[in-house]
Amino acid sequence: MSRSRSFNRFHRYLARQKRRGLRAVLPQFQTSQDHQDSPADGSAETLLRLSWREMELDLMEAEA
Repeated sequence: MSRSRSFNRFHRYLARQKRRGLRAVLPQFQTSQDHQDSPADGSAETLLRLSWREMELDLMEAEA
């Protein structure tokens, strides 16, 4: 394997490890596979997400 190919493979491996670590820490980027225990009805989660988004927009408007 050439040096540049091994270098690229190693850095792709490091990036993949970093993404996995970030997904484990940041709940908004976790995949649906991680939430298999949640109920089939996602309305409460949707309402919570919308309320957070609304608060963020209010804060952004207040700063402007």
